[in-house]
Amino acid sequence: MDNATTWALSITAFNQWLLAAGRQPSTVYTRTRWLNLLSKAYPQATPATITTGELQDWLSNPHWKPATKKNALGTIRRFFHYLEITNHRPDNPTKLLLSVKVPRGKARPIPATALQKGLDNTDTSEDIFMLLLAAYAGLRRFEIAKLHTQDYCDGWITVQGKGLVTRSIPAHTVLLPYLEMKAQGYYFPGRFSGHRHPDYIGKRVARLLGDGYTTHQLRHWFATTTYARCRDIRAVQELLGHADISTTQSYIGLDDTALTQAIQALTDLPVAPQVTSKNQR
Repeated sequence: MDNATTWALSITAFNQWLLAAGRQPSTVYTRTRWLNLLSKAYPQATPATITTGELQDWLSNPHWKPATKKNALGTIRRFFHYLEITNHRPDNPTKLLLSVKVPRGKARPIPATALQKGLDNTDTSEDIFMLLLAAYAGLRRFEIAKLHTQDYCDGWITVQGKGLVTRSIPAHTVLLPYLEMKAQGYYFPGRFSGHRHPDYIGKRVARLLGDGYTTHQLRHWFATTTYARCRDIRAVQELLGHADISTTQSYIGLDDTALTQAIQALTDLPVAPQVTSKNQR
């Protein structure tokens, strides 16, 4: 059996292990993509022979951002843990790898003008609905892809997000005509069966927005805009489906006006100190 086949069989078995544990197909797809990249980078190795040094070299890619490296490391750690506990290799070569530190993320909300441009770039209800679900419900692209008529009832959208966590989102009035236009089935059906792939949603939205903007930045716009209106970060956290409120904080963009207002909210001193030449030193 050649090395490529060995990798393919190991990855397939790993995927089945993940699916049996209820992992999302989108998660399995991402894991598979990383492992395929690894196998192509070291065609002379197999899952049972690749070394810690080779994995370290692979993760040292200078073109990868810290978040990218963290995602890649998470995949190979899980993969080699699986191989070790199922006796497909005697050790776990990732145990000696350090965790990747990711700098605190900065909010990147899309400008409202860019959202309007995206809406103006199409006249199909499917395209418009994709954009609005990200901007007015804060949905991730995989959540948009698998949205079904059964997920909408009495003005509420029920979404199963990351980690199989279910959340309920009140439907904004701009979404109602699109939510009610379909009697039954997926809102974004696939060409032959099932629903559209999340990658299709991401690429289509990016093409409509242009200028390098993404579906994820529409989620940042949603977070920033809803927080600016309600000033309730817990509500925004629930709407986005974040387990950690610090993640929500990183989605919310603050402009100069908000920072200025925060400073101006400080109460004045009862008696302002006098500025003299002595205390200027």
